[in-house]
Amino acid sequence: MKNFSLTLLLLCCASFAFAQNYQIDFNVTGFKDQTKFYLEDVANQDIIDSAVIVGNKFTMTGKAKNIPTNLWIHANYQNNYYYTVLFIADDHVKVSGDISQMPFALKITGAKEQDLFNSLYSRIGIDYKKRDTLMKQVFALNGDTAKVNPEKRKILAVVRHLDSSDDSLRIAFIHQHLNSYFALSELDYLKGQYNRDTLQKMYNSLLPQYRDSHYGKVVATYLKVGDPLKTGDPFTDFAGQDRNGNLHKLSEIKNKYILLDFSATWCGPCMKSVQEIKDLIGQYPDKLSVVTFSEDAGKSTWIEGLNRDKSEWLSLWDGKGIDSETSLKYGVTGFPTFFLIDPHGKIVASQVGYDTGVLKQMLQSAKIDANPL
Repeated sequence: MKNFSLTLLLLCCASFAFAQNYQIDFNVTGFKDQTKFYLEDVANQDIIDSAVIVGNKFTMTGKAKNIPTNLWIHANYQNNYYYTVLFIADDHVKVSGDISQMPFALKITGAKEQDLFNSLYSRIGIDYKKRDTLMKQVFALNGDTAKVNPEKRKILAVVRHLDSSDDSLRIAFIHQHLNSYFALSELDYLKGQYNRDTLQKMYNSLLPQYRDSHYGKVVATYLKVGDPLKTGDPFTDFAGQDRNGNLHKLSEIKNKYILLDFSATWCGPCMKSVQEIKDLIGQYPDKLSVVTFSEDAGKSTWIEGLNRDKSEWLSLWDGKGIDSETSLKYGVTGFPTFFLIDPHGKIVASQVGYDTGVLKQMLQSAKIDANPL
């Protein structure tokens, strides 16, 4: 009986030791008691936990994924959005500092992959703050006057310089730490900056545990789909389900121009584009079909977005999020991304991002009115 009890105890201890759970101890000054924080799985856009801060502290615990993933802790406080980024799995991490140090200057300890994250973002976090300030200045410059446009171009040139500098730091980091989950997640973000031969060699050099991970499979998929499409290429067909679960292919649309919209529910510019899309459908009812390909990882999130925007055109979803073969083949790097496909299946224009009137300009540049079907 004693031996049986000892065996049971050892089994229980073993189960506890291998249970995959995370614990986040948050201790950050500057927030009032009862401020509510959320823990979000960024890839799936899912809120997986929440807590209120009391005496500058709270603790979150839960079931971890089998490999480290990108989690955001965030809160809306005094009309501002505050967040910090974790890259953890079944780790016990401690987050400490002050509100002024968010998002990238808090002290975060307790996880090997988080240490890698910290080492990179401690360097590019300063540029992030500069970029954020500059982009706020851009958004404050409304209108399309001769005075506004040169000022926007000047600011955006500085932003591009900051982005280029940060990308160089990321690339150096990736090469130094390639066999790590965090470096692979950064490679996913920057894979378009590598030629295929170099990327294939990097993939081949991965240890099995990293090659077989989600991040490694994303690189493999990217290598599989070949070069991204560009203006002048014939479109590549794909399939997805509509909100009722019915399967559709892009090739089902015949004898019309297609405005293909790669979008995500949480994307502000995507939401802003909805009204212009509706206007274009009304202006070109017999000549234009709109198809939105949702980058949302969760179906419920996607459906909520359709209901919010009252989208009446065809919206498709394949459940693979931003790493789907379709997105990779079309070279989608930001949201929204638009492609205009002519009735013969040729891509005649593309647009990354949205500003008022850009879609109308795309259709006008294709001279749809001048060449009726």
